[in-house]
Amino acid sequence: MFKTLIRSAVTAVFVLTALSTNAEEKILTIENQGNMSQFTLEQLLPHMDREIVTTTPWTNGETTFVGVSAKEMLHMLGVDIADLKVTALNNYWSKIPYKDIEKYNPLFAVKKNGHAMSVREKGPVWVIYPLSEFGEQNNEVLHSRMVWQVSRIETIQ
Repeated sequence: MFKTLIRSAVTAVFVLTALSTNAEEKILTIENQGNMSQFTLEQLLPHMDREIVTTTPWTNGETTFVGVSAKEMLHMLGVDIADLKVTALNNYWSKIPYKDIEKYNPLFAVKKNGHAMSVREKGPVWVIYPLSEFGEQNNEVLHSRMVWQVSRIETIQ
């Protein structure tokens, strides 16, 4: 009984330590013409300005995503008009053209159905387009731009 209690206490300490470390971990780098900033999840939260409810090929049914809109991301980068190069942890990348930002204002989602996303859940940042709103559920071009496990965003001018 005592050994079980000790094991539980040690496990709890490791879990709490891991959680506190993750909160301070830099999850996203943004860059504009050599000026670079890194953000933790906590630092991104005040910039969250958009919610998208949509279906995707990778989720079951309608899913609610919350995060930083592409327009707000441009503001954070200090530019009005630019294409964005979005790179994932595995170095997959895609370009989000400014015309998409104007038309769709895609989301750099950090929450899915109210919860932060782990890497296993395609997080911590996932590009989400409002596919349902525009009837674009089967648009493979937009699907290719919905990068998950985003680690870096750069302007292309």
